[in-house]
Amino acid sequence: LFFFTNLLTNAIQAIPSDCEKKITIFAEKNQSIIVIKVSDNGIGISAGIADKIFKPSFTTKSSGMGMGLSMVKNMVEAMNGTIFFESEEGKGTTFFMEFPCYEQ
Repeated sequence: LFFFTNLLTNAIQAIPSDCEKKITIFAEKNQSIIVIKVSDNGIGISAGIADKIFKPSFTTKSSGMGMGLSMVKNMVEAMNGTIFFESEEGKGTTFFMEFPCYEQ
């Protein structure tokens, strides 16, 4: 639950206050993988900081400790998942989480 809360909070905060907030959550099962996408129409992540996004103590905000996405990554990986993102400055960001699906 923490990783959803963190991704949604980040998405809300990434959208300028003078814009209509649009956040989309999408989930699907592709063969043996569950894919969850969280997209926003925020300011996007610049190429210059993209490689730092999941590092502990990295933040672009004036408050907070910069631990959220680092913790999210650790939690996703602890569940044998992966997390990555695609972003376009001025248009928004999509975070992807992929988890193995073990059918019984």
